[in-house]
This record gives sequence, structure tokens and C-alpha cells, in this order.
Amino acid sequence: WAQRAQRAHLNLVENLPAFAALVIIAHLTGVDAAGGAALFFWARVVHAVVHIMGISYVRTLAFAASWVGMLMIFFSIL
Repeated sequence: WAQRAQRAHLNLVENLPAFAALVIIAHLTGVDAAGGAALFFWARVVHAVVHIMGISYVRTLAFAASWVGMLMIFFSIL
């Protein structure tokens, strides 16, 4: 479980810069990004839990949901 937790953490660290850039751009342009940010946060929490538990299909869905959250922020900026 410790290796799975490390991989879940590394996956978040790899995706965090893109999320941070989107949130910063949304803030600077005055766009409300709360919905996408909340989806990203909760999807990443679920992703970490199911990754540690070793449930691969739910992990993939949670990862996809986090990307949907980032896409929500991206399209609200446009």
C-alpha cells in the first residue's frame, strides 16, 4: 500500500502545475472556478483512496473526473 500511496502522490504532483496555472489564470481574469476546483479536489481525494486500495477502474474514473474539473475551469476562462 505504501508504494501505491507514493504513486498516487506522484500522479497528483504531476497534475498539480496544470491545475494551479488554470486557477491562477481564472483568478487573474475574474472567472469563478469554484465548481471545477471542487470537482478536481474531491476527484483527487477519491483517486488517492482508491489508488491506495488498488481499485484500478474507479481510480481511472476519478482521474478522468479530475481532468473534467480542469476542463471546466479552462472553458470558463474562454
